[in-house]
Amino acid sequence: MTTNPAEVTLTSPRSALAQRVVAGLAIAAVVPAMVWLVFSAQPWWAIALWEFGLLVVLFGMLAIWSTAAESAKETVALRATGTTVAAEVLDSTAHDDGEGVSHELTLWIPSGDGFEVHHRCGHYNGEQRLMVLVDPVVRTWAVVH
Repeated sequence: MTTNPAEVTLTSPRSALAQRVVAGLAIAAVVPAMVWLVFSAQPWWAIALWEFGLLVVLFGMLAIWSTAAESAKETVALRATGTTVAAEVLDSTAHDDGEGVSHELTLWIPSGDGFEVHHRCGHYNGEQRLMVLVDPVVRTWAVVH
């Protein structure tokens, strides 16, 4: 049993497959580009900068590749065993980053003994209750937007 409630990012198996395909294609393009750069006629410092940038992209794509399938598995497990409840919004803090507003929400999930969780999203419109899919046995949850 998980001691701390864990939020699940709702991901469908098809979405996870799409994420893995995009990440795989990007990896397949980045690796040859990194090899080609080594033999290019650019100055050494330009090659180093390009290699560093491509290495960051490579690690990002590897992270997407590895987490997509795990999120889909967690979603399937939560949908199989979870129930939908209305979580009460205890607190909301808006964060404006100049491009959009996201909200840091404190929720009370009244399942089992009940527990408090934090959720960050850009879909909040001031509601006092949000629908949450929760499995009180393993203490996993996800806000259903």
